Amino acid sequence: MTERILGDVGTEMVWENEHVRVWDLILEPGQSSEWHRHSMHYTFIVTRAGRLKAEYEDGSESVLDLRLGQVVMGQKGSLHKVTNVGTELYSNAIVEMKH
Repeated sequence: MTERILGDVGTEMVWENEHVRVWDLILEPGQSSEWHRHSMHYTFIVTRAGRLKAEYEDGSESVLDLRLGQVVMGQKGSLHKVTNVGTELYSNAIVEMKH
């Protein structure tokens, strides 16, 4: 794999203390996040339902239909980017656990 420049896990960090860091991820239809690695355990809560395509470092991808309020546990160390492949604005809140 070619060396990637990695970005933030969300579009805006909204809160942090010694235990957690919270991000918003807001994507317009067709918009993608940056490639990023989750260095901590994390979960996200869907705040605007939608359809995301996730692309992973090994070349695999998946499409997720996410409903409002859905909670998804992510995997520490995961390197990926996501694209809003739906027709509406998509958003979630990402909570990274520092311990």
